[in-house]
Amino acid sequence: MSCARNSIHFIFSDGKLSYASSRVGHKKIGQFLLESRLITTEQLKICLAEQKTAEKWQKLGSIAVKNGYLQESHLTNLFYEQLKEAIFEVITWEEGRFTFVDTSPLTEEDIVLEENIEPLLMQAVILIDGPVADKPLAG
Repeated sequence: MSCARNSIHFIFSDGKLSYASSRVGHKKIGQFLLESRLITTEQLKICLAEQKTAEKWQKLGSIAVKNGYLQESHLTNLFYEQLKEAIFEVITWEEGRFTFVDTSPLTEEDIVLEENIEPLLMQAVILIDGPVADKPLAG
């Protein structure tokens, strides 16, 4: 999906939302990990150095898990928050474009979620509409 200010890539698998990434405002995993205080600046530097020197490129989150700095469940939670942010942004767009591609660029190393989209959309709508108590009754 895209609009004038951003594009967001959603991946669905078997009708469930598996992955989302945003071109604008998309935080890198290292930034998420630091902001969430799941790893230290020093641990991030070690992971980045390992990523640069490895024979085969590895994802930063995978390196952090392998080094024992965090658990895979922490990464899954971060990706869920990233997915929610993407959904919440898209639902506020007043206009945009949708393109469907019947392939998945995900690899075996990717953390893939299996989220029902309906609850996420309902959360987004509630956030946009604000508290129901503030709404005047019709009639």
